[in-house]
Amino acid sequence: MYSTVTHDIKVSVNPMFLEDESDPETHRYIWAYRIEIENLGSKTVQLLNRHWRITDSRGETQEVKGPGVVGEQPV
Repeated sequence: MYSTVTHDIKVSVNPMFLEDESDPETHRYIWAYRIEIENLGSKTVQLLNRHWRITDSRGETQEVKGPGVVGEQPV
């Protein structure tokens, strides 16, 4: 698991290789990621937007942006 803390907000990422969905013979490797966000401070915070920058093994980058996560903006 990888973690970082900024302004009392801890973000942790746990990458998981999905062997059953991958096909190494065709160079297809599938990963899933579990993202955890934890408020370590005393102030209430809310997740309003997300912006992920994903770089694959070929160095190609994909950006994912949008409001909240899974249609929600949790407090």
